[in-house]
Amino acid sequence: MISNIRALLALALVTGTGALAAESWRTIATPADATRLEQRDETFAAALAEVKASEFAGELAKNRLLYDPAKRLDNPLPPEGRYLCSTHKLGGQYLAFIAYPDFVCAVYGKGDRRQFVKLTGSQRPVGFIHADGRRSGVFLGSLMLGDDAGLVPYGQDKERDLAGTVERIGKDRWRIVFPRPFYESTLDIIDLRPVR
Repeated sequence: MISNIRALLALALVTGTGALAAESWRTIATPADATRLEQRDETFAAALAEVKASEFAGELAKNRLLYDPAKRLDNPLPPEGRYLCSTHKLGGQYLAFIAYPDFVCAVYGKGDRRQFVKLTGSQRPVGFIHADGRRSGVFLGSLMLGDDAGLVPYGQDKERDLAGTVERIGKDRWRIVFPRPFYESTLDIIDLRPVR
């Protein structure tokens, strides 16, 4: 419950940034994050190669849809609501693969810019999903860690900045793909399914 309150407070901080509301993601993204987004395909391939070369290679077959880099359906922005969301970390310096259990996330708003908050867990992305074409959106936000009481705004700390592509991969299923996040892995994927 405390995590929910903290995440909502963080969302209020992000929402209160007037300049952010008027700009497109291209004018907001840091140069480092713009580069990460441009390298999404190469990073996805590199992360899959790391997993395939490890003792976790069999994990990829358990969730082929999620790990298919080419899967991108029309209407990529998830609708407003609560979601079960699990984070999958592929490649990196510690483990080649780890999939965490479901946590709770939420999407707020409609249109070309929506708010996204991971409400529970020790690593909680908070930010905005921006429209970016028919088959992809862009998430830009910041990472809240552990017992953080407030959010470090996007663009102020490269260790907290997050950038990812938002993609619909099924009738009621989305993912956010984070190429080269600062912590731990080569690629993070948040798997989103609506709470029923």
